[in-house]
Amino acid sequence: MGRYIRKLTRVGSIGPTEERGFAIWVGYEIGGVDDDLSEHGLIHVDGWTDEQLAERGVTTFTAIEPEKLGIRKKAPL
Repeated sequence: MGRYIRKLTRVGSIGPTEERGFAIWVGYEIGGVDDDLSEHGLIHVDGWTDEQLAERGVTTFTAIEPEKLGIRKKAPL
């Protein structure tokens, strides 16, 4: 199982144009995967300190199967 974070951006409909966009970081624990998933917009953060995660506002990780994020597990050799 690997820990990953992803930046999600959204556009709100209230406020001046320059204040409408915002981003949040979400944390995932992905079962059966411990690879570089940067092509899926995910950053592998195993080994990061709590301070490094806090800089992005990540305090928890949600356990999720890779298929829910559109990621296929590699077949064992």
